[in-house]
Amino acid sequence: MDVDERVLPVWQLSEGELLGGLLESEKALRRQYGRTLELIAEADKRGLAGVQGYSSMVTLLVMALRLSRGEAKARVVQASTPMPLVKDALAAGEIGPEHVTQIQKVLAQAPAGLPEVDRASSEATLVELARQARPVDVAKAGQQILGHWNIEDTPPDDRERRHAGPHREFRGRYRYDGQYVFTGELDPETAAELEGAMHPLAKPDPADADGLPDPRTPVQRRGDALAEIISRTARADDLPTTGGERAVVIVTVSLAELEQRADTAMLDARGYTSISQLRRWCCEAKVLPAVLGSQGEVLDLGRGSRLATPAQRRALAIRDRGCTRPGCTRGVKWCHVHHVLSWIDHGPSDLDNMILVCARHHRELHHTGWSVRIRHGTPEFIPPEWLDPEQKPIRNTAHDPPTVRHQEPVVPTQRRPPQQAAPCPPSA
Repeated sequence: MDVDERVLPVWQLSEGELLGGLLESEKALRRQYGRTLELIAEADKRGLAGVQGYSSMVTLLVMALRLSRGEAKARVVQASTPMPLVKDALAAGEIGPEHVTQIQKVLAQAPAGLPEVDRASSEATLVELARQARPVDVAKAGQQILGHWNIEDTPPDDRERRHAGPHREFRGRYRYDGQYVFTGELDPETAAELEGAMHPLAKPDPADADGLPDPRTPVQRRGDALAEIISRTARADDLPTTGGERAVVIVTVSLAELEQRADTAMLDARGYTSISQLRRWCCEAKVLPAVLGSQGEVLDLGRGSRLATPAQRRALAIRDRGCTRPGCTRGVKWCHVHHVLSWIDHGPSDLDNMILVCARHHRELHHTGWSVRIRHGTPEFIPPEWLDPEQKPIRNTAHDPPTVRHQEPVVPTQRRPPQQAAPCPPSA
């Protein structure tokens, strides 16, 4: 591409220059994508996600680059999969991200006992095809390679199967009419438990007084059974809730640890064992702090306290309209109440010390370098220094109502009638 193509507006380019510029631009994007995967691989190798307070590299990419979780996960998987020929083809701008996705999907299913020479040969075949064909064609060729490998009859690696854990998926969306449509899959044990719970609830109702049978179809009965299971689960006493009042949490921590903000604590809820997690839970929970002395004796067993009243939640809903983290569109019902200055630091339960934040960004506030302040009644988030060296405070505008600019009515200007020149006095 010569200098004129980069400088001239596109409408001034000839057809040849336009097509040539399009091809070069695509090559540049592909080369840059290869560089992105290299950066992700190195960052993951160094454990930068954990250093910055994120649970995984995927989460860091979601938060820092504003990617969808699916896109972030795909990039991390591609970056961590050994594909030297793919890497070279990307560096040359010969294949694109969708080609990489299809090739990686095939190579990820290679049997554990597959000779390395066969794996390399298959990668070469797919890369060569990707240089000439569409991603969908690469996917079709990949299916043929999988059939050649005969992966259906290949026993899985015992060690990987042991560490993989049960495979479960759930995908759901709201339809235009408000109905919730979902699909997914469960591991055999969980599926058996679900069937055991649904079977008695999905039985037909007894015939009515007129002897008519239950009019519901089997599919409708199972749907009603699932709704009953969800309703009963939601009313369980030991189930923490999202967006509403949480269950009672008994915290067991020594007085010294509490004062020094030590690293560990014992909670009566699974999965919460650190002080940073404790601080997040205590933003909106009925907390029973059991403070122990040096010999393990109970020094104080506090009474449950609700930190945000219903009236305060309504006021926050009006002020914040949803999650206050910049870029988040989560509504009020998905949000927790977060104390800017936490209860451990003697933060008051006042509106000017509380904000609404969704569960994901609540965790981000407590476990990463992000912080928040309230300035002139508006929550402002301060990014970590690695993300923004200047750490400029930013606010969420996703909930702001659209502004309608009312134009002032245009009043037509009235033209003055042309003034007639005064008659000349008669000459003497």
